[in-house]
Amino acid sequence: MKTENPIQKIIKTSLFALLLTVNATYSQAQENTKESKYSLSNAHSHNDYENDIPFQRAFQKGFGSIEADIFPVNNELLVAHSKDQLNPSITLYGTYLKPAITALRKDPNRKLHLLIDIKENYPIALATLVKQLEPHKEILKTSTHAGRLTITISGSRPKPADYKNYPDYIYFDGEWPLQHTPEESKHVDLVSFSFTNYSKWNGKGRLDHADYTRVKNLIDSVHAEGKKIRFWATPDTKSTWLALMNLHVDLIGTDVIESFGNFIKDLPKNIYTNKEIHKAYQPTYQSDGKNGKIKNVILLIGDGMGLTQIYSAFTANQGQLNLFQMRNIGLSVTNAADTYITDSAAGGTAMAGGKKTNNRAIGVDSTEKPLKSLAVYAAEEGKKTAIVSVGDLADATPAAFYAHQPDRSMEPQIAQDMHTSGINMLLGSGISNFKKNLNGTTAVELLEKKGYTVAYSFEDFKKSNADKLVGIVTDNETRPKIEGRGEFLTEAFLKVTQQFSKAPKGLFMMLEGAQIDHGGHRNNLSQVITENLDFDKVIGKALEFADSNGETLIVVTADHETGGLTLLDGDIQSGYVLGEFSTNDHTAVPVPVFAYGPHSDDFKGVYSNTEIFKRLLKYIQK
Repeated sequence: MKTENPIQKIIKTSLFALLLTVNATYSQAQENTKESKYSLSNAHSHNDYENDIPFQRAFQKGFGSIEADIFPVNNELLVAHSKDQLNPSITLYGTYLKPAITALRKDPNRKLHLLIDIKENYPIALATLVKQLEPHKEILKTSTHAGRLTITISGSRPKPADYKNYPDYIYFDGEWPLQHTPEESKHVDLVSFSFTNYSKWNGKGRLDHADYTRVKNLIDSVHAEGKKIRFWATPDTKSTWLALMNLHVDLIGTDVIESFGNFIKDLPKNIYTNKEIHKAYQPTYQSDGKNGKIKNVILLIGDGMGLTQIYSAFTANQGQLNLFQMRNIGLSVTNAADTYITDSAAGGTAMAGGKKTNNRAIGVDSTEKPLKSLAVYAAEEGKKTAIVSVGDLADATPAAFYAHQPDRSMEPQIAQDMHTSGINMLLGSGISNFKKNLNGTTAVELLEKKGYTVAYSFEDFKKSNADKLVGIVTDNETRPKIEGRGEFLTEAFLKVTQQFSKAPKGLFMMLEGAQIDHGGHRNNLSQVITENLDFDKVIGKALEFADSNGETLIVVTADHETGGLTLLDGDIQSGYVLGEFSTNDHTAVPVPVFAYGPHSDDFKGVYSNTEIFKRLLKYIQK
């Protein structure tokens, strides 16, 4: 059997799964990248003149460096990659120098590096360039003047001994190895290399160790000389960009302006490193998958929680998750009756009422016929029932378990449906919907007439022992975890189970992690992960509760995935995650279903979300 060598082991534990190295170097690179030290000032528009809008696309995107190839022709500098592409109207001055100087004079905080690659006849080209630049010396960077426009000459250029013949605002792309006098070195700010001379990597996966070491040693050598480094002929992929960042390359070249610009700009919000690790509960599995009695049914819905959201939380929690302790796993197909991609209303209704319905419909089928929910069935069987959401109580997912309305936007009407449900305990926010007067009454008044105690704070809700209790707390109490919410979900779960655990016929609870979905819609990775981790704490308490009695079936799933989250990188040892979103809406991908307790193996396989209703109802009515 082949064993891993030490290098392979190091690669497995590094910051970038795409590109990693020995521990000391890796750790420093990891910290630098996590702190998002790269910005658009490091972005270099390679062969910029080939863009449909030269200069402006890259400059307006915020790029810090732009490259143009030039040929001297008839006392002018024409921009093109080759002679057969020359166009007298496309000049260096008109296309690059003039708009750059004009823009920099208007914005004193902006800086720009212009890399000019002279294709031939550098003496004439440089003489023409100096003539064009001389009137604008005040904006040009020199070794003694912190100007805002840096000019670097690459391609055909003089030998270092001749650098002194040019103004000090003209820098040169250094020849490697740098064998310069101190005076010559003042004219060198950058050293460029062809990446293909050091690696044949295609930009997918990661650099192998030999290539990584070769490239890293070169970069360290250039930095040791106090110079910046740039590679050309690099693959133009996200994996490459990450690798070059990890290697501390100063200018990262690209031909895809918008894609790379957005990648760099969004990098700070797309990185999350978890600092609060929670320990996963170790289940006993004594009743798991057995043919025992089911007294309690707990349905936990992570709104918008797909597999990537779950794995991002697993990574952030350094390789442990209560959810991953559950052994019986299936997939739920979530499409609505009228659309390929469901919303929470149709997704929640399918699980609560057992029928596919149209998007936006609450507790009714596709013909608007009311559907009896699992919570109502459970109440009719004599079970104590509870609906909990860390969000608006009249929003789609909780509403699907007690209301019947054709459109989720009818929140005051949804709120007024609550009093007829027979559910014992409900908790969430959104008080305005419950106090709106419709036909001379409010939802709160209807609830109180039905004998419900209405609490308006979470503390009052927890203190009440009322058998019929509705908590409609302030929106502040259900705010995102990243904004300071406490242990709302965990404490709510404990309140329900402690109050109803001794009920003769058991309990049914639906608890929703609503803010996972909100984070997906906002494309906020930190919110997605922290909400998943908070939801996972509840899962741990549910597993513990199930083990304490052996008669509890737990099902954990989602109504849909939100955001199209892709995990580009991560490190389980440090809890670091880098992700990107493809949309700010829901997606159609099936979502996982996890089950624990008696008959939990019933939830294996791939099936419609309506099957969750059917399989749970079988045990609610048993």
